[in-house]
Amino acid sequence: MPKYLIRLDDACQEANWGSWDRIERILDKYDIKPIVAVIPDNNDKKLKYDDKGEQFYWEKVKEWSDKKWSIGLHGYKHLYHNDNSGIINIGNKSEFSGLTLDSQKKKIKSAWKIFIEKGVEPNIWVAPSHSFDKNTLTAIKEETNINILSDGIALNVFYDLGFFWIPQQLWSLRKMHFGKIWTICLHPNTMTLKNIDTFENKLKVLHKEVINVSSLELIKKRRSFIDKIFEKLFYVALFIKRRIKK
Repeated sequence: MPKYLIRLDDACQEANWGSWDRIERILDKYDIKPIVAVIPDNNDKKLKYDDKGEQFYWEKVKEWSDKKWSIGLHGYKHLYHNDNSGIINIGNKSEFSGLTLDSQKKKIKSAWKIFIEKGVEPNIWVAPSHSFDKNTLTAIKEETNINILSDGIALNVFYDLGFFWIPQQLWSLRKMHFGKIWTICLHPNTMTLKNIDTFENKLKVLHKEVINVSSLELIKKRRSFIDKIFEKLFYVALFIKRRIKK
């Protein structure tokens, strides 16, 4: 039976805290511990909602960590520098892909330093807009203790390029009838009350199948042939969806 992980993207000092609080209460109700993608030094003007101050923000991140939420290093400043889609080839903008190793190391080092100074150590890499390259991975290896990525298209956790990959394939919670692990990526900052109610109603049905990162079996196993077929079909479906939108 498929299992699900919840991922919350774009936590930042200026987040839409009303939506974040509502979703947090729902997750606490069902004792669900998500992956939360935390921006250490947000400079993205599109993510300016409700600034409650630096102290509030990092106390909240520390609270999530203390509740055993999986803290994700979500880039550095969340500023995009080019349209390089990187390894995953989903996003069309990047804070990291295409930059030199030295440049990426400086960004990762600075981001990691902020977390450590605030008393929180991230354990997962979550790339802004799913965009990173091999230089990014080298920088993460050399500047952090992280060996888990929340990204990639597969039906189960796999190991590649020196990291455990927890695949991320969905952007809304729904029942799946195949596969082993499905990560649902939500963006609380832009979720309406209706969106949150819909999420909660689906969670009522599926919450017993929602697991935490700590319960995953991380073994050095490469993607299977089935995973690779699924990846190809995923990208075909994504291409068709984007053409229809145009």
